[in-house]
Amino acid sequence: MADTKQEWPKSVEVGKGEETLTSVDIELPDKDFIVIAREAHHRNITLNKLINIILKDSLDTLEYRFEHDETPQLLCEDT
Repeated sequence: MADTKQEWPKSVEVGKGEETLTSVDIELPDKDFIVIAREAHHRNITLNKLINIILKDSLDTLEYRFEHDETPQLLCEDT
């Protein structure tokens, strides 16, 4: 019979692989808060988790718009 004993980690780093988060205060109109709270409930996640998802997606969209702006640009290089 094969040895099925599992090797457990000798040490563990707390917080390894987790993102560092910063706490911010935001103010939302009641109607927007209700919409976000209901969506968090439907997804079965916390309100904070959903707000983090919304902010991260918004930043990704902002970055995309910055990189793919429809305004023509003239790039000049000095030689």
